Amino acid sequence: MKNQWMTWCCATALLCVPLTARAEEEKEKTKLGEQMEATNDAFKALRRETDPVKGAAHAREAQQAVLKSLVEIPAMVAKMPEGPGKAKAAAEYRKMVGKVFVTFCEIEEAFLNGKGDEVPKLIDSLKEMKKTGHDKFVEEEEDEEKK
Repeated sequence: MKNQWMTWCCATALLCVPLTARAEEEKEKTKLGEQMEATNDAFKALRRETDPVKGAAHAREAQQAVLKSLVEIPAMVAKMPEGPGKAKAAAEYRKMVGKVFVTFCEIEEAFLNGKGDEVPKLIDSLKEMKKTGHDKFVEEEEDEEKK
Protein backbone atom coordinates (compact mmCIF):
# COMPACT_ATOMS: atom_id res chain seq x y z
CA MET A 1 0.00 0.00 0.00
CA LYS A 2 2.83 2.39 0.87
CA ASN A 3 4.49 1.70 -2.49
CA GLN A 4 1.27 2.46 -4.36
CA TRP A 5 0.83 5.70 -2.44
CA MET A 6 4.45 6.70 -3.12
CA THR A 7 4.13 5.84 -6.81
CA TRP A 8 0.90 7.82 -7.08
CA CYS A 9 2.47 10.87 -5.41
CA CYS A 10 5.52 10.76 -7.69
CA ALA A 11 3.37 10.36 -10.79
CA THR A 12 1.15 13.27 -9.76
CA ALA A 13 4.16 15.47 -9.08
CA LEU A 14 5.68 14.63 -12.45
CA LEU A 15 2.44 15.47 -14.21
CA CYS A 16 2.20 18.85 -12.47
CA VAL A 17 5.70 20.00 -13.39
CA PRO A 18 4.91 20.61 -17.08
CA LEU A 19 1.71 22.43 -16.14
CA THR A 20 3.49 24.91 -13.89
CA ALA A 21 6.30 25.37 -16.41
CA ARG A 22 3.77 26.01 -19.17
CA ALA A 23 1.86 28.52 -17.00
CA GLU A 24 5.08 30.42 -16.30
CA GLU A 25 6.01 30.33 -19.98
CA GLU A 26 2.60 31.63 -21.07
CA LYS A 27 2.69 34.33 -18.40
CA GLU A 28 5.97 35.67 -19.73
CA LYS A 29 5.01 35.49 -23.42
CA THR A 30 4.56 39.05 -24.55
CA LYS A 31 5.34 40.62 -27.90
CA LEU A 32 8.38 42.24 -26.35
CA GLY A 33 9.43 38.96 -24.76
CA GLU A 34 9.13 37.16 -28.09
CA GLN A 35 11.26 39.78 -29.85
CA MET A 36 13.87 39.72 -27.11
CA GLU A 37 13.98 35.93 -27.36
CA ALA A 38 14.47 36.16 -31.14
CA THR A 39 17.20 38.76 -30.61
CA ASN A 40 18.90 36.54 -28.06
CA ASP A 41 18.74 33.50 -30.37
CA ALA A 42 20.38 35.45 -33.22
CA PHE A 43 22.91 36.91 -30.78
CA LYS A 44 23.92 33.46 -29.54
CA ALA A 45 24.28 32.22 -33.12
CA LEU A 46 26.47 35.12 -34.23
CA ARG A 47 28.72 34.85 -31.16
CA ARG A 48 29.85 31.42 -32.34
CA GLU A 49 29.98 32.29 -36.03
CA THR A 50 33.27 32.61 -37.87
CA ASP A 51 31.86 32.68 -41.41
CA PRO A 52 31.46 36.37 -42.35
CA VAL A 53 28.38 35.82 -44.52
CA LYS A 54 26.57 33.79 -41.87
CA GLY A 55 27.66 36.18 -39.11
CA ALA A 56 26.28 39.15 -41.05
CA ALA A 57 23.02 37.24 -41.61
CA HIS A 58 22.67 36.55 -37.88
CA ALA A 59 23.33 40.23 -37.17
CA ARG A 60 20.54 41.18 -39.59
CA GLU A 61 18.17 38.71 -37.88
CA ALA A 62 18.93 40.37 -34.57
CA GLN A 63 18.42 43.82 -36.11
CA GLN A 64 14.94 42.85 -37.31
CA ALA A 65 13.92 41.56 -33.89
CA VAL A 66 15.35 44.66 -32.19
CA LEU A 67 13.39 46.92 -34.54
CA LYS A 68 10.18 45.09 -33.67
CA SER A 69 10.91 45.45 -29.97
CA LEU A 70 11.41 49.19 -30.37
CA VAL A 71 7.67 49.81 -30.65
CA GLU A 72 6.90 47.75 -27.54
CA ILE A 73 7.01 49.00 -23.97
CA PRO A 74 8.44 46.94 -21.08
CA ALA A 75 5.81 45.79 -18.58
CA MET A 76 7.52 47.77 -15.84
CA VAL A 77 7.10 51.01 -17.82
CA ALA A 78 3.56 50.15 -18.90
CA LYS A 79 2.53 49.79 -15.24
CA MET A 80 3.80 53.26 -14.37
CA PRO A 81 1.21 56.02 -13.90
CA GLU A 82 0.77 58.33 -16.86
CA GLY A 83 2.93 61.41 -16.71
CA PRO A 84 6.42 62.71 -17.33
CA GLY A 85 8.11 59.83 -15.47
CA LYS A 86 6.51 57.23 -17.70
CA ALA A 87 7.30 59.23 -20.85
CA LYS A 88 10.92 59.62 -19.75
CA ALA A 89 11.26 55.89 -18.99
CA ALA A 90 9.75 54.97 -22.38
CA ALA A 91 12.14 57.34 -24.16
CA GLU A 92 15.10 55.89 -22.24
CA TYR A 93 14.01 52.37 -23.24
CA ARG A 94 13.78 53.36 -26.92
CA LYS A 95 17.19 55.05 -26.73
CA MET A 96 18.78 51.90 -25.28
CA VAL A 97 17.13 49.70 -27.91
CA GLY A 98 18.39 52.09 -30.60
CA LYS A 99 21.94 51.67 -29.31
CA VAL A 100 21.54 47.89 -29.44
CA PHE A 101 20.33 48.17 -33.04
CA VAL A 102 23.32 50.31 -34.01
CA THR A 103 25.70 47.82 -32.38
CA PHE A 104 24.18 44.94 -34.36
CA CYS A 105 24.68 47.06 -37.50
CA GLU A 106 28.33 47.54 -36.51
CA ILE A 107 28.70 43.77 -36.05
CA GLU A 108 27.21 43.17 -39.49
CA GLU A 109 29.57 45.73 -40.97
CA ALA A 110 32.58 44.17 -39.22
CA PHE A 111 31.70 40.74 -40.62
CA LEU A 112 31.19 42.14 -44.13
CA ASN A 113 34.45 44.11 -44.03
CA GLY A 114 36.46 41.08 -42.92
CA LYS A 115 37.14 42.60 -39.51
CA GLY A 116 36.10 39.60 -37.43
CA ASP A 117 38.57 40.64 -34.75
CA GLU A 118 36.28 43.60 -33.90
CA VAL A 119 33.23 41.39 -33.33
CA PRO A 120 34.15 40.13 -29.82
CA LYS A 121 34.51 43.71 -28.55
CA LEU A 122 31.10 44.60 -29.97
CA ILE A 123 29.59 41.46 -28.47
CA ASP A 124 31.00 42.42 -25.07
CA SER A 125 29.37 45.84 -25.38
CA LEU A 126 26.04 44.14 -26.22
CA LYS A 127 26.34 41.97 -23.13
CA GLU A 128 26.82 45.07 -21.01
CA MET A 129 23.85 46.79 -22.70
CA LYS A 130 21.69 43.75 -22.02
CA LYS A 131 22.65 43.72 -18.35
CA THR A 132 22.01 47.46 -18.00
CA GLY A 133 18.69 47.24 -19.83
CA HIS A 134 17.47 44.34 -17.74
CA ASP A 135 18.54 46.09 -14.55
CA LYS A 136 16.51 49.15 -15.55
CA PHE A 137 13.48 47.66 -17.25
CA VAL A 138 12.85 44.16 -15.88
CA GLU A 139 10.99 43.98 -12.61
CA GLU A 140 12.84 42.43 -9.69
CA GLU A 141 10.30 39.66 -9.09
CA GLU A 142 10.70 38.57 -12.71
CA ASP A 143 14.47 38.49 -12.19
CA GLU A 144 14.04 36.28 -9.12
CA GLU A 145 11.74 33.89 -11.02
CA LYS A 146 14.31 33.44 -13.79
CA LYS A 147 17.15 32.53 -11.40
